[in-house]
Amino acid sequence: MTTPPTSTARRRQALQALAALTATSLLGHASPAGAQAAWPTRPIKLVLPSGAGGGADIFGRQLADYMAKELGQPVVVDNRPGANGVLASEAVVRQPGDGYNLLISFAGAILGNKAMNKTLSHDPIADLKPIGLIGGDGGNLLIVTPDLPVNNLKDLLALAKSKGGGLSYGSWGVASGGHLVMEAICAQAGVRMNHVPYKTVAAIPNDLMAGVLTVSTIDGATPVALIKAGKMRAIAALSNKRLPQLPDVPTMGEQGYPLESAPWYGLFGPASMPTDLVNRLNALLNKWLLLPETRTFFAEKQNTPTPTTKSAEEFAAQIQRELPVWRKMVADAKV
Repeated sequence: MTTPPTSTARRRQALQALAALTATSLLGHASPAGAQAAWPTRPIKLVLPSGAGGGADIFGRQLADYMAKELGQPVVVDNRPGANGVLASEAVVRQPGDGYNLLISFAGAILGNKAMNKTLSHDPIADLKPIGLIGGDGGNLLIVTPDLPVNNLKDLLALAKSKGGGLSYGSWGVASGGHLVMEAICAQAGVRMNHVPYKTVAAIPNDLMAGVLTVSTIDGATPVALIKAGKMRAIAALSNKRLPQLPDVPTMGEQGYPLESAPWYGLFGPASMPTDLVNRLNALLNKWLLLPETRTFFAEKQNTPTPTTKSAEEFAAQIQRELPVWRKMVADAKV
């Protein structure tokens, strides 16, 4: 005959069973809070689509320093310029979505490549997870050499028409915002200009000053000092607002060619990144954007209006909303 367990033994058995059940639950269903607490435990890589001194590099390194301080782990910057952001995207899309491989990209690399390129090894939208917007309505410019006899967009188009296709312009890549905007404008005005794509933005000012180019689109940060020194002239802002450091330069819309989609940069991860980690990174990014010193930095160094903060869901919705606009730009540009 089996002796019934004592009350003490019964309590011990109950506690052991509860402990076993709790352990099984934690192993099989790790909580989001637990997952957040475990990240990061090693260095994070932040891939940038520009070379040293390019637009994304200027603020990307500032963001990397801030993230490292807040997260307690090194954030290593990996510059992958070229192919209108494709090389940078490819370095991230096949990585695990564990928060250790992040990407800064821009509208042309995401929307331009999606709308135009059918042979990419990845889908710029489906294979990347939007985390947050960085500096919406970015500061791209249309610039010319000082000796070119034009002072505005109307003058430039008239000169291009008189040359019958003999005028060339540079941009930071095929399907970039600068490329598609210029082609759409030329198509609308009934003129032709030859496109010269560059691997990096930083190479464009040197060719302008050397006379290799006379016209180019460029990010708003790189040429400001050269413009103020009179070594090149800005004739239009490729944005919906005038830029802080160049308030006398009219926008495309003010000159009769309004933009339906303004340039932007954004933070992305692999598509498999879980929502809780996306939201944690979004909160960190927005905290950085709201700092007074960040806003001053964007106005003075990046030459963009005050950064706009958005949730990850709002940023993803913006991308989907702007895709038809970019597809129309590709169609209008006939590229």
